[in-house]
Formats: sequence, C-alpha cells, structure tokens
Amino acid sequence: MVRVVFVAFICLLVASVPGLATEAHYVGPQDVPLSRILAPPPTPGSAEDQKDLAEVLEAQRTRTTEQSTRAIADYEFSISRQVLDTLGPNFTAARVPKTAKFLERCDDDARSILTATKTSWRRPRPFVTHPDVHPVGEQPSSWSYPSSHALQGYLNLMILADMVPEKSDALFARGREYGTSRILAGVHYPTDIEAGRLAATAIAVQLFRNTNFLRDFEEAKAELRNFLHSYIR
Repeated sequence: MVRVVFVAFICLLVASVPGLATEAHYVGPQDVPLSRILAPPPTPGSAEDQKDLAEVLEAQRTRTTEQSTRAIADYEFSISRQVLDTLGPNFTAARVPKTAKFLERCDDDARSILTATKTSWRRPRPFVTHPDVHPVGEQPSSWSYPSSHALQGYLNLMILADMVPEKSDALFARGREYGTSRILAGVHYPTDIEAGRLAATAIAVQLFRNTNFLRDFEEAKAELRNFLHSYIR
C-alpha cells in the first residue's frame, strides 16, 4: 500500500513539472525533481546519522573476503555486471545490443538527474567523515547521497523486470544486492541506498509515461525475449 501511495504521489508531482530537458533522451532533471521528492539525508550527528554509521561499521566488521571481492566487482557500471546470471549464464550485453543501448540511454538520463540532486545536499562519503570506516576498492570523490550505483542498478533491473516478469523476483533481489554492496564496501550509508531506490522508482514512473521511451522499450523487450527463447532452455 505504501509503495502504491508513493508512486501515485510521484505521478502528481512530476506531472506538474514542465517539459523535457533539451539533452535528455527521455527525461531530464526538471521532469524528475529529486530534491523535491526525496527527504534530505540525516543531519550530521543526529540519531539517524549515528544509526547509519553504525550499520556501515557493522557491515565492515562482519564482511567476508568473498563479500569484499564481490562488492569491489560491483563497482563496475554495466548491465552485464548488474544482471550477472539472473537472465541465464549466456547473457551478455553484446548478445542484446539494442537492449544494452536502450538501458545506456536510460542511465544517461538518470545520471543527469542525479548529478543535479547530489549537489543539493553535498553529503560526504562515510570514509571521508569517519576515520574508522575503511573502504575496499575505489574511493569515489563524488557526494554520497543518493547512491548513483543503487539508482542505476535498481532502475535497470526495474525496467528488465517489466520486460521479463517471470524473472522479476531474481532481478529485484540482484538490485538489492547491488545496492547493499556499496555499504559493504564502506562507500555509502544505508540511507544513501534507500534514496537511490526511491529515486529509481520516481524516474521509472516518468519514463513509463514517455512515448519515446515506450517505443524503444518495446523494441528492446522483443530483442531480450528473443534472446531468452534462443539461449535459455
């Protein structure tokens, strides 16, 4: 019920924002005003902020070598990495070039929308503010809130789940893992990941109202389902 109310609210809010961004493939920052949709990150030193930090430190304390290796691998921004074996062991972006290109266009729009939002809050990464946080892998220099990995991972997997509903449970599970890996790596707080998920939902709502997106979605869906028929037995 909460999810339905949230999506309905997003529909009302984005409908009140005029026009598409000039450079957008489908939607731009003025179509999905995340700074009006998302709550701000926790205030530094607040109880919520301290809880955020405690969860990062607990993830750091309990993470295994295998989890660290997987989290580092999840730094990669690619549909092949995001999906992994969820659509079968033969899945690669090269086998579904139209689908991959379509999702790249969606990612471009999401990145533009997110960039305009991160500078609104300028939340430092956990390892920047707290010396007890020891990240694994890269140490991004961009702001922490919302998580771009969580946003783009959830968005891509939401779109794919609509194309392949019989795989939706596995795709959404992979989306959660892709976001959680950022906490394990020590480069994001849990609230960053949740904000990324909500941002992905808001962008998806607006994308599925866009006629150009829907046209390209159907073409990509046909290619992907043909791949599943041909390669997945």
